[in-house]
Amino acid sequence: MGCEDESALVQTENPENELPVIIHLEKRNEVVTIMSGQEGILYTVRTKDGRTLAQDLSEQELQTKLPDIYNSLKKSYAGCNKSDLFWGGH
Repeated sequence: MGCEDESALVQTENPENELPVIIHLEKRNEVVTIMSGQEGILYTVRTKDGRTLAQDLSEQELQTKLPDIYNSLKKSYAGCNKSDLFWGGH
């Protein structure tokens, strides 16, 4: 989704705020949504069944509250072109 030309929006804790989605990253047990906030990148983490673990966290907040998710993101890479989309870890 993050490599699409169309802009996706996700609702934040404040129902009047919608933020552009950069990418949704699906892990084994969680889905991490990375968004472009007014003051930088924000992260929302949900379980596969839709339970919110954290919403609208800065990078520092993600590192503090969900260090395993933070570390897996920092060790990963993502890329895309017209023929494929990939995300992998080291």
